[in-house]
Amino acid sequence: MLALVGESGSGKSITSLSSMQLIPRMAQQIDSGEIWYNKDGEQIPLHSLSNKEMQSFRTKEIAMIFQEPMTALNPSMTCGKQVYEAINTHLSLNSETIKKRCLKLFESVELPDPKRIYDSYPHQLSGGQKQRVMIAMALSCNPKILIADEPTTALDVTVQKEILELIKRLQKKKIWPACSSATIWSWFAKLPIILP
Repeated sequence: MLALVGESGSGKSITSLSSMQLIPRMAQQIDSGEIWYNKDGEQIPLHSLSNKEMQSFRTKEIAMIFQEPMTALNPSMTCGKQVYEAINTHLSLNSETIKKRCLKLFESVELPDPKRIYDSYPHQLSGGQKQRVMIAMALSCNPKILIADEPTTALDVTVQKEILELIKRLQKKKIWPACSSATIWSWFAKLPIILP
């Protein structure tokens, strides 16, 4: 695991978002630097991919768990529909297979009663449950790298511990999390990168 550690405002989230081209181009001013990704031995310059090319990388190769699940989840769609859409966008599967995959993902992130969660809207879930839905969505297409941008922000201490333990178990399943959080680094990162 790799961890970005730094004070508030040092660029942890910006670095994470930049690696997936999730900062609007109009808001960018890149002074220097490049982001390269090794895909099966081929070096790919993520920083110069088009939006369409980058779209194929997101979720399949690199996925992200965002800080605030309440703002990252669409309040007008059920949680199941949101994970369904993530899978449907990137994988060619039939509806029944996608729904089964959603329920299995909800089970794998230890959500109680996956069928109920599938039909629930974000406001009907607790903060910890919303974060687990975000983790399920991030895992939906089996990414090789999982970026966790302070995934325990705004969660109570008990739920923070549960989410960190879940991420640790995911790490054992060959998903390599990269985190922007001192909390996570202190738990299990072997290589911190400290931002000034």
